[in-house]
This record gives sequence, C-alpha cells and structure tokens, in this order.
Amino acid sequence: MASFDQKLRTLRLMEILLERTDDTHILNASELCTILEQEYGISTDRRTIYTEMEILDKFGLDIQQKKGKNPGYYIGARDFELPE
Repeated sequence: MASFDQKLRTLRLMEILLERTDDTHILNASELCTILEQEYGISTDRRTIYTEMEILDKFGLDIQQKKGKNPGYYIGARDFELPE
C-alpha cells in the first residue's frame, strides 16, 4: 500500500503545482506539505517534497525553483495557459 500512497502523493503534488503556481504564485516545501496534509490527508516532509520535485522534473514538467529570500517552486512553461 505504501507504493500506492507514494504515487498518489506525486500525482496530488503535480495537481497542486499545475493549478496553483506560476512565476508570481510560488509555494515552498512547507506550504506544499501543509496543503497535502490538510486537503488530501497525505502526510509528508520537506525532504520528500525535494525528491518529488526531481521526479516531476524528470517526468517533463517545467519545475522552476526560486532561491533566496522567498524560496519555492512553481510550474514554468505549460502546454496551454488557462486563458487558452
């Protein structure tokens, strides 16, 4: 069952990033952990989020990471933008 939960976590994380992030709406690892826990009942830690970001990047999502004062992640290029 753990494998299923891991896959579901990855998919939910992808969904959150696609629906809620862009270059002006960035979510950090702690915020992503909170969303996963509160909205989906999926408990995780920040280190796991970092690994998940690598997986999603290898999958082909344009995962962007902002470093510095307000670090976080967002989806860069998309196949279609919302207005389209």
